[in-house]
Amino acid sequence: MGIGRGLLSGISLAAAFCGTAAGAPASIPNFTGLPAYPNLSKAAMAEVYRTEAPGRWCSRFTATTTDSLRAVEDWYRKTLVRASETDLARDEQFNVYPSLSGIKLALGIDYVALYRLADQATIIELHRCSR
Repeated sequence: MGIGRGLLSGISLAAAFCGTAAGAPASIPNFTGLPAYPNLSKAAMAEVYRTEAPGRWCSRFTATTTDSLRAVEDWYRKTLVRASETDLARDEQFNVYPSLSGIKLALGIDYVALYRLADQATIIELHRCSR
C-alpha cells in the first residue's frame, strides 16, 4: 500500500467517523499513550495496527472536536513541547489534499496529525508506532 493510498483510507475513515457517533469520548480507550485533546466530540481507537511508510506498524486513535484547528494546534504545541513540527502542506503523507490544512507534531517515530478539510470539524490523529 502506498503512502497516498494509506492516507486516503485514513482520511476516508476520519470523514466517515465524523458523521457517526462513537459514544462518549471519555469512554473510548486511547492505547497510544499520546495525550488526547480534552474537548473531543467523537473518538475511536483503531482495532488493528496499520502499516505506514517506511515499514512501521502504528496504532491510531482518531477524534474530532468542534474547537478551531488553531486552538487544538496551540494546545498540542504546549503539551508536546519537544515535538518537531511540520506543516501538512509540506508533508508527503498529507500534501496530496489541497483543501487540507494543519500540522504534524512528531516525537521520534510517533506523531500527532491535526487538520481540517474544508468546513469539517477539526480532526486529531494520534499515531504510536514501532519498527
